[in-house]
Amino acid sequence: MNPSLLLLYGLDEASQDFEIASTLALVKAATEALLSRGWRVLPLQVAHDLITLLRPFNPGEWLIFNLCEGAPSQEFYYARVTRQLAELGYTFTGSDAWTLDETQYKWRMKALLEAHGVPTPTWAVVERAEDVEDVQDVAFPAIVKPAAEHCSYGITRDSVVMNADEARAQVARVVDEFRQPALIETFLDSPEYNVSLWGSGDDVSVLGISTMTYDAFDDIRDRLCTFDAKWRPESEAYQRIPAICPAPVSPALRAKIEAVALAAYRATGCRDYGRVDLRFRGSQPMALDVNANCDVSPDGGFAHAARAAGLDYADMLEHIVRLAMCRMPVCDSRAVMEMVR
Repeated sequence: MNPSLLLLYGLDEASQDFEIASTLALVKAATEALLSRGWRVLPLQVAHDLITLLRPFNPGEWLIFNLCEGAPSQEFYYARVTRQLAELGYTFTGSDAWTLDETQYKWRMKALLEAHGVPTPTWAVVERAEDVEDVQDVAFPAIVKPAAEHCSYGITRDSVVMNADEARAQVARVVDEFRQPALIETFLDSPEYNVSLWGSGDDVSVLGISTMTYDAFDDIRDRLCTFDAKWRPESEAYQRIPAICPAPVSPALRAKIEAVALAAYRATGCRDYGRVDLRFRGSQPMALDVNANCDVSPDGGFAHAARAAGLDYADMLEHIVRLAMCRMPVCDSRAVMEMVR
């Protein structure tokens, strides 16, 4: 017997207008898709007192589809929410609090990748502009970005820096605007590959690979996915950087991309679903970022990968739910895995 589903999401006064609109659209779409498959679904907005909010819902009967995101300062920051959910005995979709924290704080994610032998561009974390002088291994051009942000906040064309003076200026801007350290890493001027994966532990597979190409721009400063390119349809970057799924890659190139993406997914402890972003240094794919609990909206990259693999939106959501169901104490995991397959 299937559990009932709570779609847990968060909004507050710190949420930007685009975040509110996209979150509400996602909740509506996911609710309708799962209802169409016969699931009992209840959307639920995170409140400050999560314990009281969840009291009516028996953890043995309700599985939580965790759609919380946010920044670490917000009540619905997804690592904070999942830590409480685990303490309360709930089963929830996606990665646990440890993985969500490690991938949010980019220097910790990069250290994990290096510790597991996953190729990644050279990097450093700096807390002050003058600390750039102590950075030894990062070559220019480099990219400077907030070290613990989401949604591409703080990434603009000025994030690509060509020398130490530009790096200092950009670090100063990041520290002042976002009140956090800056991550500086060698910038790889290549197409970007976004690899959607799902599963847990040893049973992980690649759902699909998409690519963003920057051929429309000659200036290296424009050859990246900025905040504008992701969120502002009126911007030139949004309009001229195509996302192509499936990516047109040869079998040999696909194998190299998938190997690095799988290694990065496992190194950071992702489970159920996630996305790994890569670029190339020469012929070597390098992991840039690991997006645990990545966007699962109908127009997001993960859903595009699912459609390219022959799955509709409800298929994709159901698969994620059944992966999480295997962790429910009363679940017959073998029976559920047969459904997943």
